[in-house]
Amino acid sequence: MKFSDIFVPRWQNSNPEVRKRAVERLKDIKLLAQIAEVDDDPGVSQAAMIRLESLQVKETVA
Repeated sequence: MKFSDIFVPRWQNSNPEVRKRAVERLKDIKLLAQIAEVDDDPGVSQAAMIRLESLQVKETVA
């Protein structure tokens, strides 16, 4: 863990596992789309895409 990780949101943490867990709790569709596109870790990008799809499905059902 970097010292700077204390001052940034969890989805910006240097540890990809922390970012993945944070993505699973996000509800901001625009932010999730951005993370899916630009995150360096493929696992985090994939987690963001899965969460994004899940939220979009919930919107269409509701």
